[in-house]
Amino acid sequence: MSISNYSPSSESFFGQKWTKRQLWTIRAAMVIGISLLVIGVVSWNYPFASAGPLPTPQAQPLPVEVVQLEQQGSYAAQRTYTGVLVAAKTSELSFELPGKITHLSVDEGDHVQAGEELAVLDNRHLSARIAQTKAEHAQQLAILEELKAGPRREVIEAAEAEVRQLNAELQLQLSNKKRREQLIERSAISRETLEDAVFGAEAAQGRLDAAKSRLEELRKGTRVEQIDAQKARVAGLQAQLVDLEHEQQDTRLVAPFSGTIAKRNFDEGAVISAGQSVFRLVQHEPLEAWFGLPPEAATTLSLGHPLPVTVNGQTRQAKVTGIVPELDTTTRTQTVVLTLDEEASRGWVPAQVARVAMVSQRSEEGFWLPNSALLQGSRGLWSVYVVDEDDRIARRQVEIIYSESERSFVRGTLTASEQVVASGVNRLVPEMHVLVQSTSESHN
Repeated sequence: MSISNYSPSSESFFGQKWTKRQLWTIRAAMVIGISLLVIGVVSWNYPFASAGPLPTPQAQPLPVEVVQLEQQGSYAAQRTYTGVLVAAKTSELSFELPGKITHLSVDEGDHVQAGEELAVLDNRHLSARIAQTKAEHAQQLAILEELKAGPRREVIEAAEAEVRQLNAELQLQLSNKKRREQLIERSAISRETLEDAVFGAEAAQGRLDAAKSRLEELRKGTRVEQIDAQKARVAGLQAQLVDLEHEQQDTRLVAPFSGTIAKRNFDEGAVISAGQSVFRLVQHEPLEAWFGLPPEAATTLSLGHPLPVTVNGQTRQAKVTGIVPELDTTTRTQTVVLTLDEEASRGWVPAQVARVAMVSQRSEEGFWLPNSALLQGSRGLWSVYVVDEDDRIARRQVEIIYSESERSFVRGTLTASEQVVASGVNRLVPEMHVLVQSTSESHN
């Protein structure tokens, strides 16, 4: 027998070679047998499993809280505007004259009172000019008093004596002239000698007339024009002296109002020019709050109108003290100035951010709803869930007219007295059966 031929009787069972098809058949038979065994065990231990499907339990209604709608014919809209605190007075203090700073009395952060001296300039040259002008003024004033008093009696008597002397001299010259005229008739003297006598008489007459005029002037006193001219010279010196004294006062820098020194720009010894800022003075009590309001909001206010101002969570009362009558070209708003009294200003500083809330009544039909009742839809639409008579959920489309932090004023397919689900709307779907747990009236 050839060993290459296969014989079943000559090979054992385990030594038999299987084909792939036979192997897959054996494996499938084993899987089927195991599955039948498992089914039999389950059927033996759980006989009710073959009795059919279990009954589905009934779903319990979901408890909800609802809001009873009340229709409103208007609503109060509150708007909050942002502004800034501003010092009531702020001034850059400087000297009107150039010079050297010789003394500084205050420093940054010091509180000063109105009229308090803050700094001093060197005024030595100015003091010398004042002394010189005072002397000139005194001299011209003495001359004026002399003119007002008129000539002294001794001067008038001297003038009278001069007139008498000149009158006697004239009489002598006239007598001499008369004698020479007689002599010229007898040809005892020359014509030239007669002319000398005539000239002498005329000169004596001129001197006498001049002396008489001076005497008359002295007797009448000083002319009004002279007195007025001297008064003008005295007044000019007086004005010059006052101007110099004002300049001397300008060498002292004083506080124009009570406040706090916010900045000091120079030290002693610095030479400054006129107008250079030495100190920055701020009056922060009372404070002002400046707000830019829309014209429609600004027109509702009037001077003295009280408004609450809030800074860092603290609210204090202020009054409207100014409304700018034109729009800001950048913000297109009207500037409204609110003033706080000294007590309300305490603890706040300029440049802090301030807020003011204003309420305006607007006519509009609608309903107040809590924001938790609103469900946002697609494309910016909003909706709410209402509970119908069968305690089932129905959806309504609404439009938000005005919104606050916790509630909104809406209008839409709602009617008065309907019950709107107040919260938990994300758990609901239309036609869902619910149980109204509690009811509250709409926010008014």
